[in-house]
Amino acid sequence: MNKSQVGNMFTLKSCPQPKSDIVGRNVDNEAVLVLPQEGQVKVLNQVGARIWELLNGKRTVGEIAAILSQEYAVSQAIAENDTLEFLNDLWEKNMLETRD
Repeated sequence: MNKSQVGNMFTLKSCPQPKSDIVGRNVDNEAVLVLPQEGQVKVLNQVGARIWELLNGKRTVGEIAAILSQEYAVSQAIAENDTLEFLNDLWEKNMLETRD
């Protein structure tokens, strides 16, 4: 179920997932996403593509940040902050949804 979009949506306990109508493919360490409702194509860098890959509606933002912290050798706090910022940006662009 979608929640209404207001400000910073996600917390470390949120379980976001891509909207079902978005089609994506990994190309050269980037993710190319097609947003048919908006008629747009978005390209995510390597870290953004990895986050997108980890979004399944079951992993929490905190779990995703922990994976990124290990994979990219950054502190947990930095990974959490950057992941939240990135996901809230995607939320504002209407690319994510979450279950209540």
